[in-house]
Amino acid sequence: MRAVTYDRYGSADELRLSEIDQPAPGPGEVLVRVAACAVNSWDWHLLTGTFFERLMFGTFRPRHRVLGSEISGAVEAVGDGVDEFQIGDEIYGDLSTSGWGGFAEYAVGRADSMVRKPPEISFEHAAALPQTGSLAMRCLRERWPLQTEHRVLLNGAGGAAGTLALQVAKHFGAHVTCIDRGSKHQLLESLGADEVIDYQREDYSRRGEQYDLIIDVANHRSFSDVRRALAPDGVYVMTGGPPLQIVRFGLLLPVANRLDQRSYVIQTFQLNREDLTWLTDRITAGEITPAVERTYPLEGTAEALRHFDSGEVKGKLVIRI
Repeated sequence: MRAVTYDRYGSADELRLSEIDQPAPGPGEVLVRVAACAVNSWDWHLLTGTFFERLMFGTFRPRHRVLGSEISGAVEAVGDGVDEFQIGDEIYGDLSTSGWGGFAEYAVGRADSMVRKPPEISFEHAAALPQTGSLAMRCLRERWPLQTEHRVLLNGAGGAAGTLALQVAKHFGAHVTCIDRGSKHQLLESLGADEVIDYQREDYSRRGEQYDLIIDVANHRSFSDVRRALAPDGVYVMTGGPPLQIVRFGLLLPVANRLDQRSYVIQTFQLNREDLTWLTDRITAGEITPAVERTYPLEGTAEALRHFDSGEVKGKLVIRI
C-alpha cells in the first residue's frame, strides 16, 4: 500500500511516499481503508523530534514511520472481539494509541477509539474532529454548562480546536472573544466571534476585561497576565503552547489552585465518544461546521506539513487519500 513515511527526525523534507506492507488488525482493532487524515500539531512534533516526543517515542530515531492520527474511512476488516463495527461501516477516530499510521491507504486503530460517521458528514469534516473536537469539548466542560452571561476568551482561536470551541460556545449563547493573528480574523468573525484581537498588536491581559473561561491554546502570556484577565471565580484551561511554558505552568498551578478561588487546569486530549456524537449531531443539523482550510492528496503531505509550520493555517488541513 502507499504511505508517507519518514526514518529520521527533521523537517517535512524527510517525508517520502513509499510502498509498505498493509497492516492487519489485532484483537480489539479494526483495519480502516483511510479516506481522509487530518494534520495536527502532534504530527509536527513527532516529525521534528521535540524533546518530549523523543523521550516517549524514540530518542534517536522515530518509533513510528507513518504519521497521522485523526482519520476517517471505511472498515476493511475487524479483529477478534470487535462486534460493534462491521466491514463497510464508515467511521472516524484517533490512532494515537495505536501507533499512528493515518497518512496511508490503510491504517489499524483500536475499535474503542472509533466513532460511526453519519452519512451527512463528509470524510474531510469527520477527520477534523477526533482530537480537536474532543479537546475543545473537554476544555469547555471545565465551565459547563455555558450560559448566555458567560464571557469566554479563546487564545489561539484560529486553529482547529479553537474554531470548534468558538462555535460550541456561541451555540450556548456565550460572549466569545477570540485572539489570533490578523489574517485569521475574517474566519473567526464568520464563525460568530463577538470580538477578535490581534495578539501582535494588543495584549488581551491589559484591556481591563475579565473572562469567566479562558481557553489557552497558544499560551504566550505570563501567569500574572492570565490571572489579571480571569474573573474572580473564573476558570483558566491551558491546552497548548511551548513545552517549557507548559512545564512552568504545571509547576505553578497546584499552588495557585490552593491560594486562589480561581481555577487553573491543564487539559490534555482524551477521545470522548459522547462529545464527538454530540458534535456530529450539531454538524448534521447545520449548527456547527468544522473549519477545513484546504485538502491535499497523499503525495502532498509534506506540503501540508510545511504550511502547518507557517502558523497561517485557518482551522484544519486534511489529507484526502
